[in-house]
Amino acid sequence: MAWLICSRPRKHEQIRKIRRMKHEFLDHHSCGHSFFHHMHPGAKLVMVVLFIFTVVTIEPGQERIFLPFAVLLLIGLLATRVPILHTLAKGLKVLPFVLMITIFVPFLKEGEPVWNLQIGPLMIQITDEGWKLFYNIILKANIAIFSVVFLNLTTPFHHLLKGLQSFGAPRIITDTLAVAYRYLFVITDEKDRMLLARRSRLIHPSLSLQWKSLSQLIGVLFLRSYERGERMYQAMCMRGFNGVIVNLDEYMLQKKDIAAACLVVLTALLLRICMSA
Repeated sequence: MAWLICSRPRKHEQIRKIRRMKHEFLDHHSCGHSFFHHMHPGAKLVMVVLFIFTVVTIEPGQERIFLPFAVLLLIGLLATRVPILHTLAKGLKVLPFVLMITIFVPFLKEGEPVWNLQIGPLMIQITDEGWKLFYNIILKANIAIFSVVFLNLTTPFHHLLKGLQSFGAPRIITDTLAVAYRYLFVITDEKDRMLLARRSRLIHPSLSLQWKSLSQLIGVLFLRSYERGERMYQAMCMRGFNGVIVNLDEYMLQKKDIAAACLVVLTALLLRICMSA
């Protein structure tokens, strides 16, 4: 352990890696140096929410309108100077959940059939209206997801909560989000240790034994997380936490932040009006 006290510069990075959170999958790249990284979090939040609202109100059958919105979003993502593969990886992680929700839309929406399959007394068919609705939802979801990824890539989570507070978000919501975010990593570490202990004790287990141990693990993890949450909240209160989020880096709303947010929102509205005409 002698290298820990070594003063050579090349060792400082190793020390920083040790002190860094193991699970940094949420705030990775959020402390960059692009214009959007330094933009006021409140203005950025309003900009992204209005951009998403403009996109999700596009009706089925107007899919060509999504292209300019996707180009505008791509320009914003490239302006963050974050590796595009990292951005894609973060966004595509959510896509399977969207597919799970929307996969049955083409089969359930009534309309003109474009594909039929008869399985005994059961008739399975995909309608033209259902397919258009499915396609519309997928495009909306992708643009909305990558808009949130853009917000996540350019805004540390505690700054985002500060932005929510500046717009009068209920304190109970910001408190819950702050505590959940801070100790999500602790629970993740707890889960990793429990899985490691489970693997070390189960050597070539049967399928039924695996499911039994997994169900017990989930129950124990729930109890541990509840107990630890109570202890952590009491410790925070003893240290003076009163629900007010205090940041060392305070952002002042500047004219350039308002101008940038208005420019993006007005561009989105003009695209919507021009493409719908």
